[in-house]
Amino acid sequence: MTAPQEDAEDLPEAGTSAPAATNTPDAADDLPPSYKPVRRPTPLAAPERADAERAPRRRGSTLLIVLAVLVVVALVKTFVVQTFGIPSGSMEDTLLEGDRVAVTMYDADDVNRGDIVVFTDPDNWLTVTEPTGVKGFVQDALIVLHLLPEDSGHHLIKRVIGVGGDHIVADGKGSLTINGVEVDEPYLKSGRSASDVAFDVTVPEGYVWVMGDNRANSADSRFHQDDANGGFVPMDNVVGVAKGILWPLSRLEGLDDGGAFDAVPDATPAAGNTP
Repeated sequence: MTAPQEDAEDLPEAGTSAPAATNTPDAADDLPPSYKPVRRPTPLAAPERADAERAPRRRGSTLLIVLAVLVVVALVKTFVVQTFGIPSGSMEDTLLEGDRVAVTMYDADDVNRGDIVVFTDPDNWLTVTEPTGVKGFVQDALIVLHLLPEDSGHHLIKRVIGVGGDHIVADGKGSLTINGVEVDEPYLKSGRSASDVAFDVTVPEGYVWVMGDNRANSADSRFHQDDANGGFVPMDNVVGVAKGILWPLSRLEGLDDGGAFDAVPDATPAAGNTP
């Protein structure tokens, strides 16, 4: 009895091998998707030339700002206000050594009795040694830039007692009169009189007579009557009027005369000498 024959379609063709069994998943099972790696663009290098051009512009702008600030400061200190340090005790107790005062420059030609004024040395009132070397160079540079006043180191500060035409008399025993009226000065240092030195002067037009508030320790107009100006200070030498103490902050205050000269009459037109 012969074995049953297989269907020809079920048999492998001659010369071929039967397909190997596989464990691959069914075609219906999807594989996870595959993404191409993201390539980020390489950042472009900053243009060196542009930066190189901007740097000088920034430096130029900074320089212009600095110059503008210096110009403004110079103008303010030349025409508006300047600060000065008090170098001695001649104005005690109103001003103490080391104080810094604000001095207005715009009203230097409008000085009244009782004003505290800063002025340049009229005729060797001071003995000053000019700085040399580096200090001298720095001082000169600051003066050129108007960060220091001209004639730095040659300034004095005193109170105006008489203006052009005033007749001032001190008897040397503590009494002081101006145009015939005795003056009571509340700002004098405690224990000091108006003047222990006798004098009788008439202030020429264009000049002022000045004295320190610490009368016993002030080399003022009284002690320079033999100089070229007779002790008077030319108005051209007046730099400005001190309006207040700025430093130290504990002494921050304005400056006035306490009404000492309110009762003093104006001088007669005929009064006034030539120094």
